[in-house]
Amino acid sequence: MSDNMETKVNKFSVITDQDSLVHKIMTYGVAVAIIALCIFLTPGGEALNPATGWLIVVFLLYYALLSKRILETIIFGCAIGVALFYGKDFLGGLTETTFSTMELEDFVWIVLLCGLMNVFAKLLRRAGSMDSFAQLITKYAKTDKQVRVFSWLLQWPMFFDDYMTIAVGGSMLAPIYDKKKVPREDCAFIVHSLAEPLRVLFPLTSWTAFMAGLFESGGLTDASGSGAVAFFKTIPFSFYAWVSLIGTLLFCLGIIPKIGPIKRPDPSKYLDLGAEPEGGERQGNLIDFFLPLAGMIVAAMYFEWDLVPTMIVVLPCVCAYYLIRGVISTKDIEGCLIDGFQEFMYLDILFVASYALAGIFETTGFVDYLVSIAQNVVNPALLPVMLFLIFCCSEAAMSLNWSLMLIAFPVVIPLALGIGANVYLTAAAVISAGCFGCHLCYVCDYTSMSGQFCGIQPAHHASTCVPYALIFGGITAVLYLVCGFIF
Repeated sequence: MSDNMETKVNKFSVITDQDSLVHKIMTYGVAVAIIALCIFLTPGGEALNPATGWLIVVFLLYYALLSKRILETIIFGCAIGVALFYGKDFLGGLTETTFSTMELEDFVWIVLLCGLMNVFAKLLRRAGSMDSFAQLITKYAKTDKQVRVFSWLLQWPMFFDDYMTIAVGGSMLAPIYDKKKVPREDCAFIVHSLAEPLRVLFPLTSWTAFMAGLFESGGLTDASGSGAVAFFKTIPFSFYAWVSLIGTLLFCLGIIPKIGPIKRPDPSKYLDLGAEPEGGERQGNLIDFFLPLAGMIVAAMYFEWDLVPTMIVVLPCVCAYYLIRGVISTKDIEGCLIDGFQEFMYLDILFVASYALAGIFETTGFVDYLVSIAQNVVNPALLPVMLFLIFCCSEAAMSLNWSLMLIAFPVVIPLALGIGANVYLTAAAVISAGCFGCHLCYVCDYTSMSGQFCGIQPAHHASTCVPYALIFGGITAVLYLVCGFIF
């Protein structure tokens, strides 16, 4: 690992009182004690009460808020889950959980995606094309407000993929914020807040096919048997996405004031953005910026919006184009490839722990348990708001997102149909809870990626999102409560 990467990783662990004995007891001591108790007291396996998942949820919130260290939080959360399920076979459970997680197709996909996207962003920067676009924005964005509004507008062309929104948007905007002396906290908040809502509200991506399949499996289709139309009908009711989209714009315009940690920018929490692109004869231009992006969109359409095969095809083409243009060398390509994956080693480890924790929640039946709580709601008008609030609690601790939909929809749709609730409003409430989790959760992949690409420690970035996520969530809950009686 390079000295630069070691510096980045070490920055995640810096808090003022971490060396104190009291702090160690309140963090490591409490975690080890809970794990030990779970190992020797749990019934384990199928005998485990799904409600014990609340222990993991409470611990995650406690440890994350106290330590501000995301990776430790998830690792200890996983250890508690393994201890609860495997009991005295704790070590064997850790091994099995680790290997089964790393074999998951979704895990391999996201690791490849993050690495390839970072390589792509580094190529744009090394060629100087990203800097040329930054100069364009700098020319017209004179004030802090204008920089934020440009940032908000820039995310829209990349609506087709949430990770693309974060990767390209964050990599491109962070240096601009530094040049204009606008806090990076603002940049990370805007990029993070828009990623999931744009995907949810624009039905032209793989998300549409995924949701259409869920509606079809739940028995809710149109006359042709397609679940896509059913999904389209949920879009007007995806209130958290709409509230977040509008709320973020109002933040950019200064209408919504800065609240909480975002009011106090902390450059000590910033990460190294890497070397600036070389100038001179090898400086790229705007065409060198937009042409690779256009090619990527075309390739993404061909591969049905799957960005891993898209990037595998696009990256060699971009390298060849830049070599012909003379804006990079073969040494630059090798450097981008190595640095692009190396810089995400921390995030890769974080993904292992995150996916393992999500698997533990599913294995222990905790999400099914939450759905069963919702089934006890008799009044159809209250079902949407109750589902939103219940799943917001679980998503705040561990954002499952797509997994939440997979687990909840087969129960939620028949439940809504059975008691006479508005099924589209109810389904949208679950989708909104997923959006809320992506925005609030400290250990969510969105949070980690937004921090990494925008050059800010994920834990610090997460703290800036909390007040707004709670406000947006509160407004959303009121909307579901009112609309439950209207629709």
